Amino acid sequence: MMEALDGTRFSHSGIATRIDDGTGPATHLASALATELPDTGFDIGGVRWDEFATFWGKHRDLYCIPMTDELRARALAYLTQFEPEPDKEGSFSFLKLVTVAAGLRSVELEPRWPDLAERLFGAARDVAQAWEATKDDPSYYCAELAAHAYGRPFTRAEMVPAATGLGNGLQEWSWIGRLVRAWGERVDDGGDPTRAETWAALFSLVFSEDWDFVSRAVGASTRSSFYLLGGVRGSVVTPLPLADPPADHPGLAHTGVEIPAALVTPRMLWAAFGRDAIRRVEKS
Repeated sequence: MMEALDGTRFSHSGIATRIDDGTGPATHLASALATELPDTGFDIGGVRWDEFATFWGKHRDLYCIPMTDELRARALAYLTQFEPEPDKEGSFSFLKLVTVAAGLRSVELEPRWPDLAERLFGAARDVAQAWEATKDDPSYYCAELAAHAYGRPFTRAEMVPAATGLGNGLQEWSWIGRLVRAWGERVDDGGDPTRAETWAALFSLVFSEDWDFVSRAVGASTRSSFYLLGGVRGSVVTPLPLADPPADHPGLAHTGVEIPAALVTPRMLWAAFGRDAIRRVEKS
């Protein structure tokens, strides 16, 4: 679903690091990932330091963007607040995956149904703001962590991809009840009613006015449960060059509207930091 909405095959993002004090090439990817820590029982993930080989072993490829010394120092300093131990590594936010997808769906809808698009964007933005990661509640999804770490603000105009979108007429109704329960169980307002209210507003909007998004999200949610923590089948697919968004898309006019970091995507990080500098990490 994210590939259709965001226009690339990149499904994850993070910060290249070392876990020792050496100064050689990076060996690990620090990222917000949905996987449990070793020997701790089940949890819902958090900030992890995974060896590059971990991804290669699951038939995933890695690409990197060279950063300036200033940006790299900032990102590494941001990571020092986390430790790969229970209760010190933050958590992974499944809720924000749905939220950023809803934000991208609003971009797709804007040329055809601007009123619905505006309300959907507003609802997604409100959730992203209410559930913003903080030191007291460090819950992230992958691109959000990178956006915070590098400290680069993003605008609504940058959400516009060269993507095909979800379209209409998608039918997977048998899973609707399961999605309702799954999404509902993710909400824990932690004593902050604004969080529950914003999530309920987004939830209500997509279920009442955008069944195509809901039905596609159902299929994506159920399929991801089978391979989220495992390998992928088939050969590695080399990403295509980053394409430009349609020049006549009305969303490109929103250059002055800053968005929360929880609405940033891997594609937006690529476009902002290394559109032409991205390169494949060779296996060692």
